[in-house]
Amino acid sequence: MCAAVHTEGNPRLAELQTLANELRTLTATVHEAPAKLDQEIAGLRQELRELEAAISKTRQKRKYLESRSAAQAGQRQRVRQIYLFVGRVEQALENVTVSRNVDELREQVSRLAQRIADLKRDLDPSAQRDRLNAAIDTVSATIANYARLLTLEHASENVRLNIRELTLQFSPLSGRTDFLWEVGSGQNWVGYHIAGLLALHEHFIRLGQSPVPRFLLIDQPSQVYFPEAWPTMNENSSGVTKGDSSSDIEGVRRIFSALSHFLEAVAEQFQVIVTEHAGAITWQGLPNVHLVGNWRENHDEYLIPAAWLGNEEGD
Repeated sequence: MCAAVHTEGNPRLAELQTLANELRTLTATVHEAPAKLDQEIAGLRQELRELEAAISKTRQKRKYLESRSAAQAGQRQRVRQIYLFVGRVEQALENVTVSRNVDELREQVSRLAQRIADLKRDLDPSAQRDRLNAAIDTVSATIANYARLLTLEHASENVRLNIRELTLQFSPLSGRTDFLWEVGSGQNWVGYHIAGLLALHEHFIRLGQSPVPRFLLIDQPSQVYFPEAWPTMNENSSGVTKGDSSSDIEGVRRIFSALSHFLEAVAEQFQVIVTEHAGAITWQGLPNVHLVGNWRENHDEYLIPAAWLGNEEGD
């Protein structure tokens, strides 16, 4: 420069060029950083939304489980209180026994201790399960007996009362379990309902002290056999001869026979009321079956006598 010779200029320029390159690289990196940061922020926001959704589902599930277990929690609390009360009574009895040596008090303590032992046995969950299973076995066996008396289908299979589904289940030798709604005709449906009701009432009566009323009202059990009304209580259904309808007549007669058998089994400590349109041929001659009234026109009075209706204005 200006005719001067500079031998050290090139290295300085090289250093400047190197610094310029580093600056350019750094600048490019700085320009790319916001895009990468935005992408990472978007990913974190998506992950946050997914976690919030999972938390919401968990909260809903917890709320459902809490509401579902509220009844069980209340029952556990009541049983816990009962045990606490029994413990306090035991302690009080112990204190009385230690503090007073009186024969009368000792006898009372002994009676109360026996009562406490009985209550503990009744409150024992395993004992409760055993009593429930024993009752179900007894009722199921009685249902099977009535099913055979009614000559129902599947009566030879293992018939069992299912208290969870409130129905009957059948376990054939094949191993498959079928429920009542899966096995058969209207005759089976009516027959097994009658068998189940009679078996349950037998069980409740044998309990001695039971709040279940001792009467049963059955409305037209012959409906699945004779859907049309009979003309009178003493005639066959119109258009059906005795030979044609004998199997249906016998089916209805077996129902009345089962009801009569039930009354004998419970020593007539029960009342069965049947409203029926079928003729007397289906029940006549069976023990414990009595005609109370024939509520057809020109026969007995209806539930509301005609005199009550009044025939004059103002009545």
